[in-house]
Amino acid sequence: MSMSAAVSIAAFMPFMGALVRLRANYNPKAIGFAGTENTVGPRLTGLWGTLKRTKRLEGWYGLYKGAFASFAHVVLISTFTILFIGAAGYKNVAQRKASFGLFLLPFVTAAIALPMAILENRAIITPYRLPNNLRGSLDILLSNHERARPLSLYTTPGLLPAVFIRSLLHLLVVRGLHAAILGGQKIGNAAAWRTILYLFFLAISTLWITPLDVIITKLSVQPNVGGEVAVSSDEIDESTPEGLRFAGTDEDVIGLRPTTEAYTSLVDAAHKINDEEGWETFYRGWWWTALAAVVPFLLTGH
Repeated sequence: MSMSAAVSIAAFMPFMGALVRLRANYNPKAIGFAGTENTVGPRLTGLWGTLKRTKRLEGWYGLYKGAFASFAHVVLISTFTILFIGAAGYKNVAQRKASFGLFLLPFVTAAIALPMAILENRAIITPYRLPNNLRGSLDILLSNHERARPLSLYTTPGLLPAVFIRSLLHLLVVRGLHAAILGGQKIGNAAAWRTILYLFFLAISTLWITPLDVIITKLSVQPNVGGEVAVSSDEIDESTPEGLRFAGTDEDVIGLRPTTEAYTSLVDAAHKINDEEGWETFYRGWWWTALAAVVPFLLTGH
């Protein structure tokens, strides 16, 4: 399991990192001359454009930032899935019979995914080169409030409900649609029209899963300062531990929403993303989400 996770991350980390940057990028609309509409901040042109910008500004190191956090995330999720529903269920969640372990699975995966998403996504988007020790990295990635109270990661505004809804929807789509359309059969045993219909519904599930992924990404990179007064990015830079180096040039790969204007909830984030950046922001990298839903089914048959 660990070896396959390492190989997968080595192959796909640059794309995963580009996807996180693309979705986290804050690109608000601005009114230009003669009423023309412009945008403020880095304008990323899709996944490939984000990859090229990251490589140009941060080199190969930037493409693999967050790899260790991603590896830990995959191993933890896989381990707890096996513990709760067994190795057979881990390989075939869609055909797994209802059980208490399966009922608990979305709660457990959400509990693990939330802090790991925060660490993973912040490790990817930070402009700094992270030190080779956990404590030093956490000093950079977490706020003072989060380091003093680790459980406050779960109270990051809007993030817990977003991650839970996302985990629940994924399980319902994978298991529910498989049972309803394929009757629990593998791809080779089901009628062709059933397989095509299942793939179709898997693909269109991106219509509601992708917006959640975008919101989760934006919420996860927003520091939880608790009762502290939010500070500007300039003040944060001044308080950053000494001895740090930028991962590349002094130019940031992406822009982030000001910490002084933080999202306050899942609904608030959805409204502000729509109002400030436009509805199309919710579908950044939608085809990656579609592939992630369809390809595993084609490869495993369930």
